[in-house]
Amino acid sequence: MTDHHFTDARLQHQLKRHRELLDRFGCNPTPEDYLAFEQTRSLLMRLAQVENSGMAVFDMHRKNYAFTHSRFSKKVGFDLNEAYAGGPAYFFGLMPEEDLLFVIDSEIKAFEFLDLLPPQEKKEYKLIFEFRLKDPEGKMYRFVQQNVVLEQDAEGNIWMVLILNDLIPNLPGGKPLQRKLLHLPSGKTRLFDDQNQKPGARMLTRRELEILGLIAEGLQSKEISDRLFISVNTVNNHRQRIIEKTGSGDTAGALAWAKTIGIL
Repeated sequence: MTDHHFTDARLQHQLKRHRELLDRFGCNPTPEDYLAFEQTRSLLMRLAQVENSGMAVFDMHRKNYAFTHSRFSKKVGFDLNEAYAGGPAYFFGLMPEEDLLFVIDSEIKAFEFLDLLPPQEKKEYKLIFEFRLKDPEGKMYRFVQQNVVLEQDAEGNIWMVLILNDLIPNLPGGKPLQRKLLHLPSGKTRLFDDQNQKPGARMLTRRELEILGLIAEGLQSKEISDRLFISVNTVNNHRQRIIEKTGSGDTAGALAWAKTIGIL
């Protein structure tokens, strides 16, 4: 058995688990719930016009997108109407196999975790993960996706999931994909331990986050050293480690990544 065959079998197994997961997440929205959601859809459309993110809402009851809007469709070369009709499978077809395995594993683990929570806590978590999409010419674009529970049915079951996608600039292709399940009230991460397994995906230290925050304010290394009472050389060493840990080509890329996943 070749590695390629093994990977294909593993992928088919994960896709089957993903379909079973969607089927297992039963919910019972009423016609009145769908009518009420039309107001939410109108609000989302207005927000989508000013946001720089791709936005979608996935209906766990009908197993399709209830809303989609993208600023990246022309750049990446996908058809938004086909995506709307095809559901997640459309985007799965644009991902490299290893990214698809990563995405499916992330969604399965996160939603199985949410399934165990009391209804009132399900909206307290945000799933964040990265993936790549390939355009028709074969060029890869790297995205970070954020998923949160938007609506629940009367029994507290997950009904609508809000999805935000952002294009990540200036990241080399070899940088490991990252993911986390963020508990919004506390700011703490749950579930995944990838940071302990992949050196390139380790979380930034408190000092590195502090320095990155000051860089975001526009401060130069000398100004940061004066503010924190440390040497310029120490500041520059921290800057270099931030770039290495985030896999960015420069501090601008590190800032874009950190803001996108919500750590700044």
